[in-house]
Parts: sequence; structure tokens; C-alpha cells
Amino acid sequence: MTAARPAIDRRAFLKLGAAASGLAIGCGRASREPAAPAEPAAVRLRALGGTGLEVSEVSFGAHGVDNPPLMSAALEAGINTFATSGKYLDGREEEALGRALREVASDRGRVVVMTGNPVDVHQSASSVLGDIDASLRRLGRDHIDVYYAADLRTPAELRVDAFHEAIAAAKQAGKVRHLGLSGHSGGMQEVLNAAIEDGRFEVFFIKYDFVSYPDLDSILERAAARGIGTIAFKTNAGNRQREVKELEAGGLSLREASVKWALLNPAVASVAVTFGSFEQIREMTAAVGSRLNLAEAAMLGRYADEMRHRYCRFCAQCEPSCPHGVAIADVNRYFMYSAYYDRHAEARQRYAALPPQRAATACAGCNAPCEAACPFVRPVWAELVEAHRRLA
Repeated sequence: MTAARPAIDRRAFLKLGAAASGLAIGCGRASREPAAPAEPAAVRLRALGGTGLEVSEVSFGAHGVDNPPLMSAALEAGINTFATSGKYLDGREEEALGRALREVASDRGRVVVMTGNPVDVHQSASSVLGDIDASLRRLGRDHIDVYYAADLRTPAELRVDAFHEAIAAAKQAGKVRHLGLSGHSGGMQEVLNAAIEDGRFEVFFIKYDFVSYPDLDSILERAAARGIGTIAFKTNAGNRQREVKELEAGGLSLREASVKWALLNPAVASVAVTFGSFEQIREMTAAVGSRLNLAEAAMLGRYADEMRHRYCRFCAQCEPSCPHGVAIADVNRYFMYSAYYDRHAEARQRYAALPPQRAATACAGCNAPCEAACPFVRPVWAELVEAHRRLA
């Protein structure tokens, strides 16, 4: 039997991360937690800010998943929170979740459902209400617990009057309980700060990892003080563990450790994870029954150090330097989906949807001023050329 590894709290991780990687790895204030249990515990619930909702520490991130039996298995394993979108798989994800919920009808009252759509500044309130009604039909529900404005990139997008008019009407009709937003772009920190001041958003559904967004912990602490709950996703900073030799030796898992790291932050209520198998559900629900240990923290520190000049944070600071107007952050994101998440069809579809002048078509013959503009000294040009070769 393998000896139990000592657990670590958030303050200790900060010290270890600084020593192991030399990076400013974001960590909030330390929290007191019980010692790690000898056996995996049931999936715990946490309060989602001031919404009154209790969410499982692990959420089912339904992105790209059209599998009712897998969703039912997650419910049976203690996962009560599901994050989807009306746009994912043209609504099939919501339909799959609706079928799964009907199969476990006795447990429907404890399920928390999040769904949403991108905000279109030209969309009318009636069109937004139509999207909400379509989601309700696909889900087979009379209300949505959290409806979120998806992939917000600028503060202006969170203030669209028609959108808020629709949300107010949907809340009054009992169709939407709480308003949220999602984000994972370079401007996310600015968006979150603006949302805190705006006062209408109750839930953040956001990218949160240990190498990006240096001010995010303090932002989430302020949000929590205002009663805003946070559900995190993409905690594993690019999913590139295959590039680091023996990173997960000895039974370690970057995926599991990054989720446990995120849950050290008391402002994070849950982490959304995309599951592709029943075994992944079993492994993750067992993993979060214990705290992050020293070996896992050292692995995260090593990964952060290895990824320092490789991982794109999608900050878009290099984009103004591009003479061709390439959407560098989006192209890199779609490349990541294909190269590191095996979501090839989705990546190609998203790349094909870019305006032609925003694709990486012109990169091969360029002198690459984007590389000098990258604050992380990444090989931007080479990845763009590879992205176009792979996705075009």
C-alpha cells in the first residue's frame, strides 16, 4: 500500500510554488481545513455565494458531451451541479441533460443547472427570452438555476440593456433564478471587476488556473464579499502534462491536483470538469475527498515552471503588433482544443468560423512581431503556423 502523502494548505502551496517554479502563482488567503480523510468522502456541497444554492465541489461540465447515462452516473456519484449551454452541440447537450434528469426524477430537486449563451449587442430582449425558453424546453425544466452571459470579453458586453431587460422579465416569470457570466479571455479580470461594480451578476463561471490572471484571487475575494459565487473551469492550465517527462509519475494526476488546488480557495464553490468516461467520474469524486498534498503541489509547481514560456494565457497583448490582424488568442485557443484536449472537430469548426482576415493564413511569410510583443516570451509564430496547418 502506498503511504499517504501529507496534505497542504493554501499558504503552504504559495511558499512551495514560489520555491519550485519562481512564478507568481496566484493564491488567496489561507483557509483552515480538516485533515485528509483516510477513505474518500462523499462529494461535499458548498454555498454558491449568496444565491442560496448548494453546489457539489465538482460540477459536470457538459461541454461537448451528449451522453445521458454519463450524466446520470455523475448524479449518482454525488455531483449535483451541471454546466451547459444552449449553443453547445446545437442544443444537444441540454437535451442530453434533460433526458438524464428525467431518468433520476426523484433527485431533480437537488440538481443545480447552469446554462447560457453569448451576449449579442444587437439582440433584442424578445430574442434573449426565446433562447431561454428554448433551453427550458430542451432541459425539460420550468426554471434555470443560473443563466449566464457567455464568454464576455469587455465590460461593455455585460451592460447590454436588452439582455438585462430579458433577464428581469425571465426572473419575474420564474424562469431564471440567478444571473451569471462566464469568461476565459485576456480581458476577463477587467470584466469581473466591472461585474462586481455593476451589481446585477450573482455567479461567476470562469477560467481559473495556477499560472494565469495574477489579480484573480483578490478579485474573487472581493466578489465573495459582495455575495457573488464562483464556479471555476479549465484549472489545469492548458492540459499539456504529456509534454513534461514523468510529471505524473507515482500515480499523480495533474487534472485531479489542479481541481484540488482550486478548491483550496474559499471563494471557489465548485470546479466544472468535463468527463469522458464513468471511470473519470469515479476517480475525480474520490480525489476531491482529500486535500492537495505536498507531492501534488510540487507537481503543479514543476508544471508551472515548464509552461512558463509555452502556455498561452490568451491575454491578446500581442495582437496589436500583428500587421495582418490575426485573432491570435482565439487561434491559439482553438489549437489548444485540438492539440491538448482532442476536440479536433470543434476546433476546426471554430477556426473555420473566423473571418478570413482573422485566421493565421498570412503567418507563414511574416517576420513575427507578435513574438516580441508577447509578455511571456512564447514561440507565438511557430504555434500560429502549426495551428493553421492543423485546423485549416
